[in-house]
Amino acid sequence: MKPAPQNPDEFESLKKLLALKRHEEPPPGYFDRLPGEVRARIAHAQASPEPWWRRWLATWDLSPALATSYAVVAVTLVVGGIWMAKQPVAEGGPQIVTTPVPSGDANLTNTIIASNAAPPGLFNPPSLPVQPAEFKK
Repeated sequence: MKPAPQNPDEFESLKKLLALKRHEEPPPGYFDRLPGEVRARIAHAQASPEPWWRRWLATWDLSPALATSYAVVAVTLVVGGIWMAKQPVAEGGPQIVTTPVPSGDANLTNTIIASNAAPPGLFNPPSLPVQPAEFKK
């Protein structure tokens, strides 16, 4: 099977570029400075090595199939975690215990004294007003 004949004008711009490159020369002193620059780069690389995590990643030498499988597992774990967090609370979940209002104290409402729910934190700010417990004799 023979390739199709090519149009000679197709490579005209490439021929002009190659003709210009034949006459191109590096700046004066380039080859005198080159060995020193290479040695300086090598010394700099030895003086400040790559961070540990880059060296660690380079030792993995991952194939595309292995990297893809790691990515699939990571995405599955993230999506599963989000799905689990969005699930409604099942029966027997956290409950709030309150104390009844004494008949003589009209300014107090029911006060939360205990809860088996998770404590409020950075990602779940408190949504119920909680008052400190008081002990009266």
